[in-house]
Amino acid sequence: MAGGNYGGMSTPTTPIAGNTLYAGRSTTYKNYKCTAYVGNANNLTFTYDGQTVIATTSYIESIINPNGLTSDPTVAVTFFCYKCNCNGPMSGSTDEESMYNYTGTTAQFRPVIIGSNGLNS
Repeated sequence: MAGGNYGGMSTPTTPIAGNTLYAGRSTTYKNYKCTAYVGNANNLTFTYDGQTVIATTSYIESIINPNGLTSDPTVAVTFFCYKCNCNGPMSGSTDEESMYNYTGTTAQFRPVIIGSNGLNS
């Protein structure tokens, strides 16, 4: 699966067939982000944000918004995606209403501010 953690539920990713992702791009998968794709054959094409993309049997890491798919990649292309509404707080209760209220979080998940006469956290 794609390396790295992109926030939210990004690891592990879920493999989704291209035609399924395309069909649900504005419904079921509208809050998903994809981190990679791979084809089960060479020279498979799909259109993403108006650009033709060639999928091969090589695993390609790329950040893909399902709503950017403008042609059906077919079942022969698999995307590796995760659900992310990308509007939630990064850690603990650091949303807009309680910006500086870190109750329920341990020190390792609180933001660190560097500057202002030293290291502050």
